[in-house]
Amino acid sequence: MTFVSRHENSLILPGFGIGPMKFQTLPFQVFFMKFAAKLTFAAVLLSGASSAVLAGTIEQDARAFLTPTFVTETSAAAIDARCVETIDIATRAKTELESYTGPATLARDFALFDTLSLALGDGNSEMYLISQSSTSKEVRTAAESCVPKLSDLSTAIGLSRPIYDRLSAIPTTGLDSSTAFTLNKVLTNYRLAGVDKDDATRGKVKALQTEITEIGLKFAGNIRDDKGDIALKPEELKGLPQDWLDTHKPGPDGLIHLTYDYPDIMPVLEFADNRDTRKKAAIGFRNRGYPANAPVLKSLLEKRYELAQVLGYPDYATLITVDKMIGNPQRAANFLDDVNAAAKPGAEADYNELLTFAKTVDPTITRLEGYDNLYMSNKLRKAKYDVDAQQVRQYFTLNKTRDGIFVLLKDLFKADIRKWDTPVWSPEVTAWELYDGDKLVGRFYLDMSPRDGKYNHAAQFTVRTGVEGVQVPIGALLCNFPADGPMNHDDAVTFLHEFGHLIHHLYSGHTQYANQSMGNLQWDFIEAPSQLLEEWTWDYSTLKTFAANPAGEVIPEALVAKMTAGRHFGEPTMWKGQLAYAAVSLNYYNRKPDFDLSAKYDEQAARYSQFPAIPGTHPYASFGHLDGYSAIYYTYVWSKAIALDLFTQFETAGIRDQATALKYRKLVLEPGGSQDANVLIQNFLGRPLSLDAFKEELQEK
Repeated sequence: MTFVSRHENSLILPGFGIGPMKFQTLPFQVFFMKFAAKLTFAAVLLSGASSAVLAGTIEQDARAFLTPTFVTETSAAAIDARCVETIDIATRAKTELESYTGPATLARDFALFDTLSLALGDGNSEMYLISQSSTSKEVRTAAESCVPKLSDLSTAIGLSRPIYDRLSAIPTTGLDSSTAFTLNKVLTNYRLAGVDKDDATRGKVKALQTEITEIGLKFAGNIRDDKGDIALKPEELKGLPQDWLDTHKPGPDGLIHLTYDYPDIMPVLEFADNRDTRKKAAIGFRNRGYPANAPVLKSLLEKRYELAQVLGYPDYATLITVDKMIGNPQRAANFLDDVNAAAKPGAEADYNELLTFAKTVDPTITRLEGYDNLYMSNKLRKAKYDVDAQQVRQYFTLNKTRDGIFVLLKDLFKADIRKWDTPVWSPEVTAWELYDGDKLVGRFYLDMSPRDGKYNHAAQFTVRTGVEGVQVPIGALLCNFPADGPMNHDDAVTFLHEFGHLIHHLYSGHTQYANQSMGNLQWDFIEAPSQLLEEWTWDYSTLKTFAANPAGEVIPEALVAKMTAGRHFGEPTMWKGQLAYAAVSLNYYNRKPDFDLSAKYDEQAARYSQFPAIPGTHPYASFGHLDGYSAIYYTYVWSKAIALDLFTQFETAGIRDQATALKYRKLVLEPGGSQDANVLIQNFLGRPLSLDAFKEELQEK
């Protein structure tokens, strides 16, 4: 199961936020990417009907099962019934496929396998979204309890030797390149899952996969449910924007109580003049999920290490990188060191400049801490580039940014986005349809602001996997931006980043098979299209279409020029912070997990980050990507290099050149996972991937 998100939130870098992905070595990627639902099917379920009473073939029944979405359901009993229904449909497909005899064919064997992938994958996806978005705790709990059951079935399918034998017997002569690539990828995933092992080994794998899923859910739940309570005196919040203060009034005890939600925490780290206030916020935020997640993460590492050993690999990092672009953990480590060498001179120069400046603000500072970075960087940009972050934020609100993104997508990709009249799971959620001329490309939901019990980062989830002629893709964004009033420019960057995942999902949802969807791309490529779109949030011709203050005055071009001039200050430092996260991720999984979690985290962070670990914090406990991305958090840095290489085409043709954008849509987005990522890059660029553009940006001043 997977969903895609922006990089992990950090206090050691100016980057902003965001959640994990699930990786399992299965024959198909069961991916969650954020979704919604109607109630008509719930009525059928509640009446006691099951797929056994459906009259059609398994393919017809699976399509009927998937026709309505289900994510607006408010009854825990209906969620339980839906879970049973999902298992029933998938089990029927599994049993039928395993019973096939005679010559194996693409039209029969692979078609049914793809139907099975679709039914179980989307059924799994909707349960995960419900668990992260429903306004009812009972419903969230019911959906969360279903996920391990569906994961167990996924594992059983991934270990089914009869299914593997049927698929591997399909003749490959005459297959088109996309179909041949897809079939080979499915068979590779089967072998990575351990299908070729003996019965006892497959039994161990199944048991371990169940445990890993349950542990991962607990790890994520502890992060989600730790809302925090940082109590501060009003005078401790000097420097915060007035609009923020207006929505954060003292309680009966005279104190202002902050949660760990981004709209509470990030402005404090950016604008609070009081250094101790920033430190309190940072310590609280970096201790989310602790101490509960310390033994949970240790158990997760141990079980994944055991799984790798059972499957014949020395460690989990080796297992998880086999089918990625990077290929193996050592190449990933070499890549981190290569980028670090390129970033180090600029990061050290930026740090020294920032420290010198910080001493003029606070002479007591002798060393910069992570909680100084955002605050001092904002002040330096104001002094050096005349960029005031509080001034900038008055031009950005949630709805204006959304409308601006819609206009951008129309200008680039001819995307016609219209309102979608459908039920939603919370009043603030909006629903939309994306058209290309008269053709419906896909549908999506936007759930953009915090509420109790909701997923607390920012990511894109799948509701339905698109298959041409079968069903249109449906996705959803879950983010945590201020519902009303100003928001930071970086929030706009995050919004467009996540929207990049969404349109990738929608445009790629018209392939022949579910197993050719975006979710089947190598996952160290998956962030590149979203990171590419971030470039448009620095383009004045884009910003002027939506960024305006409350008086309706468009953001001045001169201000955007200043923002752009100051953009790269601190960027090498930020990427060194991402390297630190990547090193933690890699080194937690490339060895036997007999190490101290805090010591290993601090050791790896110190190798790359410009800022020391904050004493008394345990950031690994809230590093959600350690579950979802496991060893491959390097993906964000790797994908950034790809994104900047892709962007060279837009730099040459013009950032809003529609012909280039449509070529990119056709050659990179629409193929989804039907081709190797290296082929997609080669097709668009006319040459192989180069890291030169990324290294050049790291060295810009």
